[in-house]
Amino acid sequence: MNVGFDLDGVLLDSAADLAWLDRGLDNALAELDIEPTESNRRKLYPDALADLEAVATKFGVEPDRLWAARTRNYTEAKITAIQSGELMPFEDLDAIERVTDETLFCVSNSPQEVVEAFLETTGYDEAFDVAVGRGQSRKALDRLKPDPAMFEPVADALGEGEYVYVGDRDSDREFAARTGMGYVHLDRRERTLAEAVETIEDEAWESPDGAAVDAESTPESR
Repeated sequence: MNVGFDLDGVLLDSAADLAWLDRGLDNALAELDIEPTESNRRKLYPDALADLEAVATKFGVEPDRLWAARTRNYTEAKITAIQSGELMPFEDLDAIERVTDETLFCVSNSPQEVVEAFLETTGYDEAFDVAVGRGQSRKALDRLKPDPAMFEPVADALGEGEYVYVGDRDSDREFAARTGMGYVHLDRRERTLAEAVETIEDEAWESPDGAAVDAESTPESR
């Protein structure tokens, strides 16, 4: 069986302290000669980037230039925070070890470099057969979960078989439904990763036919 995990909110506690995000966005604003105020910074937060062109118009910069500065500085800040220990995995990360006999993969809307840095830093890079994150181009924004395109590298590498995916957002549930995967929802306010893994062990996941649909994607999880 192939068992997949989202990154942010499932394995990585990236929202506990957003100082790393603010630093990265301040660096992007400075690169663009835009004052790094709280208001300007929030215009570059993940949930505010659904309309990148509108944000670029407000700043008076070309959308491609805005995105290039934003994604580069965001990625660098997040990787630095992971490697320094400022951004930590959830304390129950070792629950993964209960399913290491299965084929593991990770699919995240965070940048590819961030996914790889997390797995390398935590020592789980060899445990995961496939790790997929978003690209750095603007075009990559159109291929984020719940778009099935994020699943294509996994299917190409692992082939046919049974797939189960653990996520924390409605877009993850739709992603699983649109790719024919079983789904285990992990709301960190209510459950632990260990409980999600137990659901997999009990084969009690949601079937694709019963999953919710019409969730919207976001540029990346914090």
